[in-house]
Amino acid sequence: MYRDQPSTQSTPSAGQGYLVIHVTTARGSIPLEGAQITIRNHLPQENEAAGDAIATLVSGTDGNTARIPLEAPPRASSMRPGNGKPYASYVAEVRLEGYYDQLYSGIPIFDGITAIQPADLIPLPENGQSDSCTPDSTRAFESEAPTL
Repeated sequence: MYRDQPSTQSTPSAGQGYLVIHVTTARGSIPLEGAQITIRNHLPQENEAAGDAIATLVSGTDGNTARIPLEAPPRASSMRPGNGKPYASYVAEVRLEGYYDQLYSGIPIFDGITAIQPADLIPLPENGQSDSCTPDSTRAFESEAPTL
C-alpha cells in the first residue's frame, strides 16, 4: 500500500523511475506482509545517510510494496560524458515487529526503469533479546563482514 505522494515534483528536465521493495525472510523464501518501509533521499555527505522522508509504504501478502514513482535524471543525460551519474540514489528503512530493522542505502533509480530492492529480514530471538553475536545497536549490511 502506497500512502504518501512523493514530495519531489518531476520537471521537464527530470526523469522518473520506480521502486518496489520485496520483503522476505529465510533468505528470500518467505514473503513478509505488513513491513513498514520509509523511502528517503540519499545524501552523499559522510555524516548523513538519508534526507527527508519521501513516502511510507507497507508490504502486501506477496512481500511486495506498491510501485512508487521517484525522480531520476533523464535517460538522455547518460549519453553525454561529464553529466554526472545517470541515476538517483535513495534510502529504504524496513521495519517489522519481531525482526531486526534493515537499512538499504544508495538504491539506484534510473529514468523509465522499475528497480526491485530485496529486503531479507532476520527474525529476533524468541525471547526478544539480541544474542551476544548481534547486539541491538549493531546493524549488519550485506557488503560488510560480520564482527563476531
